[in-house]
Amino acid sequence: MRRTVLLLSVILPAALAAQNECGTGRYSDPTLFDSLTVTLGVPFGANTGVGGTLQTLYMDVYEPAGDTLSERPVVLVAFGGSFVAGSRADVAELCEAFAHRGYVAVAPDYRVGFFFPNATTTQQAVMRGAHDMRACVRHLRKTVAEDGNPYGIDVDRIIVGGVSAGAIAAIHATYLDQPAELPAVLVPDSAALGGIEGNSGTPNYSSEVLACYSYSGAIGDTSWIVPGDQPLVSVHETGDAIVPCYTQEVSVFGIPTGLIASGSAHIHQHAEAIGLEHCFLLYPGTGHVGYFNSDPQGSEAIVVDFLANVVCGLPAACGLQAASVPETTTAAPLVVFPNPSTGRITVSLARPTTLDLFDATGRLVLSTTEPAGDRTLDLDVRPGTYLLRDRELPGRFTRILVHER
Repeated sequence: MRRTVLLLSVILPAALAAQNECGTGRYSDPTLFDSLTVTLGVPFGANTGVGGTLQTLYMDVYEPAGDTLSERPVVLVAFGGSFVAGSRADVAELCEAFAHRGYVAVAPDYRVGFFFPNATTTQQAVMRGAHDMRACVRHLRKTVAEDGNPYGIDVDRIIVGGVSAGAIAAIHATYLDQPAELPAVLVPDSAALGGIEGNSGTPNYSSEVLACYSYSGAIGDTSWIVPGDQPLVSVHETGDAIVPCYTQEVSVFGIPTGLIASGSAHIHQHAEAIGLEHCFLLYPGTGHVGYFNSDPQGSEAIVVDFLANVVCGLPAACGLQAASVPETTTAAPLVVFPNPSTGRITVSLARPTTLDLFDATGRLVLSTTEPAGDRTLDLDVRPGTYLLRDRELPGRFTRILVHER
């Protein structure tokens, strides 16, 4: 399905951009194109979903309308949501921002769904995301080789990135590229899952990318990034409680997983040490992508400027930078007491919302819509560990421990 987005801005004549692609504001000017053509829900692959059934994977494609350049760089934009939630629509604004600058922006699906977090299940979720992003890159190359290049893309200039979990998937799709790098817990199932490339679609095409960008992402092991690898630009908050900025144990929904990962700070210290072309903007505070609100222009500019140089073959490295902006804070988890309990709990709600309770298998065992205030719930469940979700904060869970009455 196609739709046209019209904004009040000034358009640079497409003919000028085509004659002299770089050096005209293309890839950096947010008002370069005043309208976009958006194609929604294009299938690019399929694979077994979190629940065990086949899931078709779709992408949304954002193009600058009226652009006569026939081979444009592509930017994949992956949504966040802790690998359990999120959708392509969540990154529509980011995709539009790239497309207005002259890129073809693509918002791809990757498989998400509830899983009870531990070291194995969390790494499986990351690999699902990486496999699906690789499949999207391969499919884009197929559209050029076999379908007449319907989106007018340059297959030598494909960039991947995203927000939070989407950034994690993009980083692993870019740098986890050798079978020897596979985490040990994934090796037994590697062949069945398609190895590094995965089985999400369009085999026999390359999934190689030109560069990677990350809004609050992380990697399983910085040694997977080696000299000569793709350039990387990242933004992160130093005290991020959702995706660690440094190297530490990963917690999902507040549950320790036993999995150690390295966030942007240590990724870029490693990049500096090996001479990788990179830029990193570090914000103060304990927020998670809070810079989108506190400093939207600054957090966008470092990524935009870096990628504009990369796609034009210019030096892009700017090293490590510190942002001088007020600290940001992340949304507080649900206040639940007592916890542990015998199943009768009180939840403090700042606003009306729907609460969902999941057991250790990921099964939804309770769903209730509650008004604001202190709400007392009788969970009426077996003893064990449960996760309580506020639907207004789909990526945030609170662990509930229930013991015998």
